[in-house]
Amino acid sequence: MNISIENEYLRRLSTLEKIGWWEADFTTQELILSNFIRELTGLKKESLTFQDFNILIRKDYYPRVTREFLSMLEINGYEQTFPLELNETSVWMRMRMGDKKVDANGHSIAFGSLQCVESPENRKKEYATQHINDLLYRQTSVSQSLLRFLKDESIDTCINEVLKDILHFFNGSRTYIFEYDQEKKFASCTYEMVADGVTPEIEQLKDIPIEFNAWWNSQLFAKKPIVLESLTELTEEDARNDFEELSRQGILSIMVLPLTLGDHVWGYIGVDLVDRHHKWTDEDYQWFALLAYIISLCIELHRTKDGVLRERSYLMKLFQYMPMGYVRLSTVRDSQKNILDYKVTEANDLSSDMMGWPKERYLNKMVTEFHSPENAERLKKTIELLDEKKYHDFGFRFPHSNRYVHCILYSPMQDEVVMLILDQTKQIESHRALQRSEKLFRTIFDNIPVGVERYDQNGVLLDLNDKDMEVFGVRKKEDAIGLNFFENPNISDSIKKRVHEENVVDFQVQYTFEVADEYYPTLYKGYIELYTRTSKIYDEDGNFNGYLFINIDNTQLTEAVNQLHDFEKFFKIISDYALVGYAKYDIINRKGYAIRQWFLNMGEDENEPLEDIIGVYRFMHPEDQTRVLQFFDAVKEGSQRDFRGELRVLRPGTIDEWNVLRSYLLVSRFEPENNIIEVISINYDITELKDTEVKLIQAKEKAERADHLKSAFLANTSHEIRTPLNAILGFSNLLAETEDAEERHEYLSIIQQNNELLLQLISDTLDLAKIESGTFEFSMTEFDANQLCEGVYSSLQDKVKPGVDFVFEPQLDEFFFVSDRNRLFQVVANFVNNATKFTTSGSIKVGYRLEEEFIKFYVQDTGIGITPEQQAQVFERFVKLNSFVQGTGLGLAICKNIVEQLGGQIGVESEPGKGSCFWFTHPLDKKADEEETSFMDMMEEDE
Repeated sequence: MNISIENEYLRRLSTLEKIGWWEADFTTQELILSNFIRELTGLKKESLTFQDFNILIRKDYYPRVTREFLSMLEINGYEQTFPLELNETSVWMRMRMGDKKVDANGHSIAFGSLQCVESPENRKKEYATQHINDLLYRQTSVSQSLLRFLKDESIDTCINEVLKDILHFFNGSRTYIFEYDQEKKFASCTYEMVADGVTPEIEQLKDIPIEFNAWWNSQLFAKKPIVLESLTELTEEDARNDFEELSRQGILSIMVLPLTLGDHVWGYIGVDLVDRHHKWTDEDYQWFALLAYIISLCIELHRTKDGVLRERSYLMKLFQYMPMGYVRLSTVRDSQKNILDYKVTEANDLSSDMMGWPKERYLNKMVTEFHSPENAERLKKTIELLDEKKYHDFGFRFPHSNRYVHCILYSPMQDEVVMLILDQTKQIESHRALQRSEKLFRTIFDNIPVGVERYDQNGVLLDLNDKDMEVFGVRKKEDAIGLNFFENPNISDSIKKRVHEENVVDFQVQYTFEVADEYYPTLYKGYIELYTRTSKIYDEDGNFNGYLFINIDNTQLTEAVNQLHDFEKFFKIISDYALVGYAKYDIINRKGYAIRQWFLNMGEDENEPLEDIIGVYRFMHPEDQTRVLQFFDAVKEGSQRDFRGELRVLRPGTIDEWNVLRSYLLVSRFEPENNIIEVISINYDITELKDTEVKLIQAKEKAERADHLKSAFLANTSHEIRTPLNAILGFSNLLAETEDAEERHEYLSIIQQNNELLLQLISDTLDLAKIESGTFEFSMTEFDANQLCEGVYSSLQDKVKPGVDFVFEPQLDEFFFVSDRNRLFQVVANFVNNATKFTTSGSIKVGYRLEEEFIKFYVQDTGIGITPEQQAQVFERFVKLNSFVQGTGLGLAICKNIVEQLGGQIGVESEPGKGSCFWFTHPLDKKADEEETSFMDMMEEDE
């Protein structure tokens, strides 16, 4: 058959079937029609614009047909039935796409058929056509939605386009998406699309409490849709609030579906109709549900992608700033896949520091370009070993930087090699120093003049030094190594239990060598008084490692204890380490992580959530807490990036004692537009350093004050001793020259008074010497308090100035108790002597009274009195309140030490111009047979 006949048949067939072809150029937006279609439509031109063709479409079909026609390039199939308005008559056409292509000019071309179909004869047929069109529209919209998401367009743009399709299809008033917060306490509108004339409400629909629409949200949480043709379908009593809210908005019909991923409901999507009631079909629900699922899935995919991008960004920053060198190599192969070289594709700045080269020298360069041939070949061979195992490590020294490093090579994927470079220069230097320290320690261990033993966790002896062998008579170490301490017959079970349970134990035993001979062979006979201190040993992680024993012979106790003290100081210096804490967190959401020591430094439990600590700091001093919070505010404003300072943190178990921290805060990531402000926090405890500083200042001040007081004491004592000696010498010469009995009596009286004064000065000085030397002793006897006071009264009544009444006020006829009578006499007499010096009128009263378990002695006068400031110093050594009165300033200090050593208290009550009352108490349960106590012990205890 020739071509002309075939073309004629095709023309007749086209006329018979009322079908023609079309071709659309989407680049120029021109439409070419076949002859039949031009004849049918009355168009004269062979081509026309898209706009000219769209004008022919009936207005009720115009929006949907034009929109779907333009989306033809994004889908593989297109078919639609619609009416054209031709000569005031509706002609129904079925349009199909046959294929699409890109021509030689780069234009997107599609072509297909356009067939004239019969007009629907009745409403049922029209409905069927409309139903088919709806199904096709739904299929097209689903395809378009998937395509948008797959093309990786903006997630917000994709969702808004889907909501627009839903709004147009249902001719609705509003489509929207709500999202729940993580705790499902609030719901917020995140996307909204409204019809013309409808006011957007997305900004007002934020953080709506779930309880506000309890029934509504309970349905959605149960994954049940809310599909209402009319609000009258809300018959549940619990839905009353929802009915009123929907009625207020004028909603007539509504369909809402939960947005889910797995078992998790994260929000809901809905469409509202305000102008009509709508009977929702299964097709409506299925299409809407499919779009909801696509939105959920694609949002999650985009969020996952964003998370991956953030993680990648984080890893890149980690590689850039981590404290180790990072170099990435790519394999370079020839056409036969043989390895030729390795190219450096990535490297951080630290790798440049470690190599001693600028990064430009090796980044994007072949290994053979910047390494010597020997080193390059060595690196290649090392990389080849990766085929045999997962990683390879080796030590190396970079000659340009003189850095000792440890390199780790691994291959994360084929033809990719990662090198991690750890700087070990300090570790190697430290290791060498450690070796020297270990040698020094071994020398000390072997030569220290005390016995030292080291046991494992089970009490098995691991090592002992020569001195220990000497103490226990061990012939050779092999005789003792391997012995178990808990099987030693010389040690009681109670001591063994304490050693097992307590960290530090001191004990003394009579170590018998005859008994020890059953435990190990010994050279000695008899026994020694053994003093032993045991300490448990822990590693840096706090794990129990064993025991350290220090043994000394009690006959050399003083020397050995001093050596032990030095030994303990030595070990303390070795074992001290810095308490450094580290944390990284976001100051906006207060999430992050921290190591255990950071929590401990902040006074917090390590199990406490970090978000409950950041910005709260409940154990921090209020002033320091304000400083830190002000820093956070400055960071958020962008005016400050770091913080350095000392912070006070409440010491655990106290209410007003503070640990001091040195704290460093540094902003590591500042993205306020993304609600991200990350801070690195480093703190370490300097409390001990601060306490040491305070103690040094106090010790310096105390030493300076003591030196000043002693100097004043020596000067005052020299003066006080010369005064009575001069009087004694002068009046002794006068006594020899005069014969007048009255003058001789007066001279003798003066000499006697100065003798007594000199004797008191010497006695006080001797008592001070005993105090300083620790030989101050007591002689305990039973005596009557009345006799004590009467003795003081009788011996001192001649010293009372004329016009002053000296009175003894007895409370009982007699009262016996146990104490050192002479020392108490010394205290009361000192009180009376002081009273006579400063009382010129009135009275001086001596007495005692019983108070519960104490007897209280007092001397009350009507003298000049003492100011409150002087009362705080009156019992201190070398203190004289009045320079013009005789005395060394030791009397009351000695009285205070006597009273306190006897278990009592001393004090004064005074008011300037009205007199003073000096008093002291004495416990009534002191026994005469108590051991005598050294005054030096009390002095050490005070210190």
